[in-house]
Amino acid sequence: MFSRLWSRLWRAIGRAGIYLVDDVRLYVHFSWFIGVVIVFAGLYTVLTPIGHGIGSNRAPLPDASFLTGLYFSVVTISSLGYSYMHPMGVSKALASVQVLLGLAAVGIMIAKVTSRRLSHHVSRLFSSDAQAKLDSVVQKFDSTRSSLSAVMSALGEAYPSVPGATLGTTDGRGAAVAEFRARTSDLRSHCVALHDYLSAEVGHGRYFDVVPRTAVIRLGESLDGAFWVLGQLITSLTAQARAEVLNSGNRRKIAEALDLQQRVCSLVADSATDDEVLRLFASIRETCEQLPASYFAVPEERQPDQVVQGSNEPQGIVGASD
Repeated sequence: MFSRLWSRLWRAIGRAGIYLVDDVRLYVHFSWFIGVVIVFAGLYTVLTPIGHGIGSNRAPLPDASFLTGLYFSVVTISSLGYSYMHPMGVSKALASVQVLLGLAAVGIMIAKVTSRRLSHHVSRLFSSDAQAKLDSVVQKFDSTRSSLSAVMSALGEAYPSVPGATLGTTDGRGAAVAEFRARTSDLRSHCVALHDYLSAEVGHGRYFDVVPRTAVIRLGESLDGAFWVLGQLITSLTAQARAEVLNSGNRRKIAEALDLQQRVCSLVADSATDDEVLRLFASIRETCEQLPASYFAVPEERQPDQVVQGSNEPQGIVGASD
């Protein structure tokens, strides 16, 4: 817990530092620009009495003050250049250098301001794209949740839990098992895609600071709903249904989906800072952890006739292990 809080605090300090550094750099360039104006103003003022400063009509100004030098420095660095004042002697070289420094300083400051404005628009475009991507993922998980609900009803009819009830037909049970296999494959595929997407995006920067908070919350609610229905489906299975349903790779697919979902929750916990988002994905982690390992402990080689009828728990085989 302490390490997580420290990680969140460190990320917040880092983000604040980035914005502060950007502002400081802009202020530094502006201060440097003002400093160049003042330094050259002093040089022009000092050099004028000896004929190497500010001139007018090819003669040094008789009473050049610092304010006059400052005015000439501003006129020079801005490339405005009024004709009644001109540099003389060494100041010709100084004026050339000052113009170059002024152009560089102004160019850098304009680039900084433009870059920040452009970065704002790029962030908005990325935010819109990320929201569309997450909305698409939400639709897939919502669809899988609805399909799992339908499969739960089909399995309930094929494998009734009422003692003494007749099992569904072989074709009916086969169809329900096949549908369950397809839906677990879909769930695993969606988890793989989501994990790969978040891993790539979170690794490149401040993803959860840019993506809309509402989109992340909708994603969390959709994930929580899908895995909650999966848990309800598994717990509702009779012993024989578990023996026939949780085999042929179905257990492996579900376990992989749960593992991927735990990784997604870890990515969010390590990168997001919003308290509601963190609580939501912590709840998802708990939902996944509430699926006991015993639900998946049905040996692959078990046959339906090795299951005690009427029991709602999987029956182990002596000496068998996963």
